Amino acid sequence: MSKDRKAILVFYVITLALSFIVECFYIKSENELLMVLLMWIPGIVGLICSKVFYGREGSVGFVRKVKFKYVAFGILAPVVYLVCSYCIAWAVLGDPTTGVNSDILIRFAVAFLPGLLGSALTAAGEEIGWRGFAYPVMEREFGAVKAVLIDGFIWALWHVPLIVGGAYQAAVNPVYGIISFIVMIMLITVLFCWTRSVSGSVIPAIFLHSSHNLVDQLYLQPLSTDPRVPYLAGEQGIITMIITAVMVAVVARWWRKDGCSGGI
Repeated sequence: MSKDRKAILVFYVITLALSFIVECFYIKSENELLMVLLMWIPGIVGLICSKVFYGREGSVGFVRKVKFKYVAFGILAPVVYLVCSYCIAWAVLGDPTTGVNSDILIRFAVAFLPGLLGSALTAAGEEIGWRGFAYPVMEREFGAVKAVLIDGFIWALWHVPLIVGGAYQAAVNPVYGIISFIVMIMLITVLFCWTRSVSGSVIPAIFLHSSHNLVDQLYLQPLSTDPRVPYLAGEQGIITMIITAVMVAVVARWWRKDGCSGGI
């Protein structure tokens, strides 16, 4: 077995095992400190594996220079696929019933940057592991297509105990919720991995993750009042999946055109 395969195997086994233990405690207690710990497990394990297997050559993607366009993409991509899908869902369902006035929009705009930076503190924990460490190693070993599929599926699997336990995205039918969540995660993983591959940095992926969590969980979900909205918009919404799939198709074409290593 090659060093890269050993590194990936050790990373995923330890990350999933430790995460499952913390998830069980979180489901029982819903202590938010446990959620912070859970989100940092992939990052901590990734940092350790990077040093153990690759020594001084180990890297998790913290580079001094990264092109702003990739950071901007990371911030704006979730705004596009989430805001568009929620607006369509709200228009179809006549929701939110209270309306979205200018005061709400102004407060959101003012709070966006501080919220983005705050959300990045926890999103960084996941991204250092999933995209900072694991994805580049798998891209070298398996090529981009297989690396994206593996990375996305395991990332989705990592969330499943929380969904089954009713502690995360529990507003929809559990069977539909798990299936739709896996599909959505597999789609957005392409966006995450593309930013990591073309920029050589994990920073765009951190901001993508941060923007996604902020816009969906803190902005748009709380505004929704109709229980049918999660079936149409958000991490399990069919409209969000369709819009994201279009974005993924465009990104995949860019990836092939740029000729990045193993491009999709």
